[in-house]
Amino acid sequence: MAELKAYDLYAKAILKDPENLKAFLQEFLPKDLLPHLDLSQLSLVPEEQISLPKEKRLLPDLIAQVPFLGKPLHLYILLEHKSYQDLSAYAQVLNYISALFEKSLKEGSKPIPVLPFIFYHGERPWLYPVEFVELFEIPAEIRSYFLNYRVLLLDLVSLNREDLLKGIELYSVVYAYLYLLRNLDRPLEELLRGIVRFVEVVGKLGERERWYLEWFLLIVSKEKGLDEEEVLIKLREVGGERVEFELKTYSERKYELGLQQGIQQGIQQGLQQGLQQGRIEGLLEDAQEMVLEVVEVKLGRVPKGLEEQIKAETDREKLKRLLRELVLASNPMEVIQQFGYRVNNT
Repeated sequence: MAELKAYDLYAKAILKDPENLKAFLQEFLPKDLLPHLDLSQLSLVPEEQISLPKEKRLLPDLIAQVPFLGKPLHLYILLEHKSYQDLSAYAQVLNYISALFEKSLKEGSKPIPVLPFIFYHGERPWLYPVEFVELFEIPAEIRSYFLNYRVLLLDLVSLNREDLLKGIELYSVVYAYLYLLRNLDRPLEELLRGIVRFVEVVGKLGERERWYLEWFLLIVSKEKGLDEEEVLIKLREVGGERVEFELKTYSERKYELGLQQGIQQGIQQGLQQGLQQGRIEGLLEDAQEMVLEVVEVKLGRVPKGLEEQIKAETDREKLKRLLRELVLASNPMEVIQQFGYRVNNT
């Protein structure tokens, strides 16, 4: 099991938004490849349809399907964050290509081509070659006889800090996230200046991106060992009047969205019940999904019966505490049991 950082989960959640994923691919896929892919028709492949068994999915991954020359193509995105490097990413690519090819044979359909994309945000530059065959000591003149594939690599360590800041104006969510990952070891005020830039942009773009502000504040607070409210107060100090309005709008909109959801529910089930339900339902579902995501990445699977227990949990504060404990845990199963959940491993 690869070493997990909470940032892998944030990356996966951010890139699961089709608009964010399109922006990410538009910016980082090779320019000669882009004209052959119809990103306007991009769709995410649900995890339950991924043919690779969970026990072989060593790293958090994400799969998108796009039309390629009139036929399907899979973009296989691996999210890799380690303090050291190993070859497991190459093994995972091979596992996925093999499993997808096998599935096509069984179904009697044509094989679907796979483009492997490694999104690496470790502590040191990526050391390995992008061509699989170059991992072996094979003379160049006979390499064409051996199995080979090429990975598309985004090595975040190699990206320029100022280019990342400029990119926030173009692709606010994706670049703001990349900027934070690239600079987590920098002083708090420097990180917050990047978030200020993000806040200024989302005020012009609309509300979808504004919701990611909570994620960014959580990332910074975890890394710096601060309470989220402390980081929010410091952000106001750094941004001054320029961000005060947007932060106020962000806080108010979180409350207003709950009201709107409540009103819609109230039309069908009674106004008072709907208002209360709308306020908590979205936040509760988010907490449940994040816990399940961490369990799957940490253990390679969600143990039998645990998903139902987590989705039945209505105490959001308990789920938040569980999430934090799991992200930091060396023994996640022990944490699950400490929180009172029963696991059936059969």
